[in-house]
Amino acid sequence: MRRYTDSDERRVRTQAEVREWTRAGLIDTSQAAKLNAELAVELVRTNVFLRATVAVFTAVIVFAAVGFIVSALGLNNERPIAMVAGAAALACIALAEVLVGVFRLYRFGVEEMLAAAGVVLASVSVALFWSTWRPGSSQSVVVVGLVVATAGGFAIHRRFGFIWAALGAMICGAAIPFQVRELSANSQRMIAAAVLALVLVFVRGKRLRHGDEWPGDEYGTLQAAAFAGIYLVLNLRLIEVIQIFSRVHAHDWFYWATWLLTWVLPITGLVLSIRDKDRPLLVVSVVMTVLSLVTNKPYLEWPRHTWDPMLLGVLLIGIALAMRRWLSSGPDGVRHGFTAAQILRKDDPLLTVLSAAPISVTPHAHAPAPAPSGFDGGRSGGAGGGGSF
Repeated sequence: MRRYTDSDERRVRTQAEVREWTRAGLIDTSQAAKLNAELAVELVRTNVFLRATVAVFTAVIVFAAVGFIVSALGLNNERPIAMVAGAAALACIALAEVLVGVFRLYRFGVEEMLAAAGVVLASVSVALFWSTWRPGSSQSVVVVGLVVATAGGFAIHRRFGFIWAALGAMICGAAIPFQVRELSANSQRMIAAAVLALVLVFVRGKRLRHGDEWPGDEYGTLQAAAFAGIYLVLNLRLIEVIQIFSRVHAHDWFYWATWLLTWVLPITGLVLSIRDKDRPLLVVSVVMTVLSLVTNKPYLEWPRHTWDPMLLGVLLIGIALAMRRWLSSGPDGVRHGFTAAQILRKDDPLLTVLSAAPISVTPHAHAPAPAPSGFDGGRSGGAGGGGSF
């Protein structure tokens, strides 16, 4: 059972939508104030900068405290250190429960880092205990630690709703096959891709059921992440751009099957995301398509030239301009539910970062358009409303 109610989760997300509607001029400030009054929640939140700062300080305090206890007690054996790590993990999870349940912190940073530290310390504790039972098997120790981290990450996500915990669990679960040296490189990748495919099938069903509304937004993020993970695991030539997995030089059936999949996966993702109007999956599919273009020459072992990046940039710019022109030329600038015009004025990440700098930054902003009379055809309604007020 989650520590946050469904009502609170929906209200928090609707508040964010109300802010976007206000910036876009879809509603005026009086309407926004009325909606925000109806959407009030008893949760303590903060901005992203303080959230990150608090999380970093919490991590430093927790791990420094554990290190101090180990040093002060003069522990140098694995079993006592494992006991200290296990006790610290339980303390971190309990404290996170108190901060959420009593003080009602929501994405405040400290409760998130305590939960993350609890999972990390639990993984270390179990791995150290395992090493005392199976000495000399460093491979199994890492596998056990990753298994605990995978289970702990999903448990934290189910309990607190931290999306990063589920993403971390997916990464740890996919990394397990790469720690089994008895498996061939091809088998490691296939098993990792199969693990991510199982996650993809599960979360996609949830995404289709709930749509864009909570918890569909979380499942949409996890779906996009699992889809991207499958691509990253199976793209053998991507290691020439980012060094993550071991190199594979054999040009066998698996090699050419992965080359085919580097094109099938992005195209499939584009088709599904456009059909379902799924923004996270669309973004991931576009990035995957670009990566397929980048790695195609290494796959086919064609000669590469210094002007290849320039040609790729010109191609992407041309595609973007053509798509924008095609969308804008449609009736009212819309084709099949897509438009090149900006509807909601979401926060610009760059301006958000600059706003924290000790200088005055005044972005150029256009005057908002007059507020329309209703919300005809929209997907979401505020505070339980329908398509219009």
